[in-house]
Amino acid sequence: MAFLIEQCSFCELTEDVINSCLLFSCGNDDLDDFFRNDATRYAHFLMGKTYCFRLNSNPSIIVCAFTISNDSIRIYDLPRSRKDYMKSLTNHEKPLKRYPGVLIGRLGVNIGFARQGIGSEVLDFIKGWFFSSNNKTGCRFVIVDAVNAPEVISFYQKNDFRMLFSSEKQEITYTVGEKDVPTTLDTRLMYFDLLNMRG
Repeated sequence: MAFLIEQCSFCELTEDVINSCLLFSCGNDDLDDFFRNDATRYAHFLMGKTYCFRLNSNPSIIVCAFTISNDSIRIYDLPRSRKDYMKSLTNHEKPLKRYPGVLIGRLGVNIGFARQGIGSEVLDFIKGWFFSSNNKTGCRFVIVDAVNAPEVISFYQKNDFRMLFSSEKQEITYTVGEKDVPTTLDTRLMYFDLLNMRG
């Protein structure tokens, strides 16, 4: 995480920051539109908070941005085998219907800094942030609804995220329901267990 920590400054993505910076683009129209137009509304309505790293040598450049919100893994919505596996991770403490986590709702890297490992540095930062003693709540998992594309899934897997469901078919069965069943999903649920950071 050397680049972000050594060469960038971390802050909330506010209207003032957006207006004082060059136009942020990560090359994805949907993400770009969210960071430019929707992120601050999400914060206003307490639906998620967006943060960014700005380049120290030129603070008008946003290197990357991400949005996080509270979430959970709903254990009793899972098939038996996955439910048993997830329960095994918590050493069968008092049975809970949900295990607490933080959702990475959006993550974008400035196209000028693409393919330099910035995305992985952001994930490392988020993991460390919620694993630290400064975290004000219990948070066991980092969760993401990853775009169902090989390069995106591979990116998260390389950063030690695992699929919540063992197959896309299983995820469709347990998350979509009976009506309008798609043949493929737009996103796949993935998670990182923060206890893995204990080493």
